Amino acid sequence: MIDKKNISTILFDLGGVLIQLHGGPFKPSWLANATTGNEVWSLWKRSEAVRLFESGSIDSDEFVQRFIAEAGLQVEQDEFIAHFMKWPARLFPGVEQMLHELAQSYRLAALSNSNALHWPMVMQDMRLQEYIPDCFASHQIQAMKPDRKAFDTVLDRMDVRPEEVLFLDDLQVSIDMATELGMQAVKVTGTTGGVETVRSLKLIQQ
Repeated sequence: MIDKKNISTILFDLGGVLIQLHGGPFKPSWLANATTGNEVWSLWKRSEAVRLFESGSIDSDEFVQRFIAEAGLQVEQDEFIAHFMKWPARLFPGVEQMLHELAQSYRLAALSNSNALHWPMVMQDMRLQEYIPDCFASHQIQAMKPDRKAFDTVLDRMDVRPEEVLFLDDLQVSIDMATELGMQAVKVTGTTGGVETVRSLKLIQQ
């Protein structure tokens, strides 16, 4: 259970929490050998090209070239980018209203492992910057979750104590790091994103 009376700030992950993802970052059919969705995610998570791109160390062009070569994908760069740009599909239903209600009582922030291709789209096209004043992207702060540096950067820049923060994410490794730092942290599960989680915590009206 969370201690609601001590929460001043709600820190959201984006993908899988506020933003609905469409499939995966690349098509399994682009791999030389047939594979499953789980194997796609495993390859993505351990990719050096992804780590460099989402920590702001390489630009988009270099990322695409390196990742296609690293993963051995059988795809042209333009086709890869076109698919990759569709991965963050839309906000989950009810997100705008939820954020509007939460903003009446809490300071809202976001911490996302993101990149120079996706960030303008989620901030401007999906208008998340209008709802969440403090948005932190891994490629801009040069640190990725679940690294401690990413969380410390948010706490320092927002000048907030960890025990005042409720963190919502869909990955257990990030939840574990937030908890270790003293934040209150809740894992988002299921297919409806963070809206149902926020409702279950009774942070907004049902």
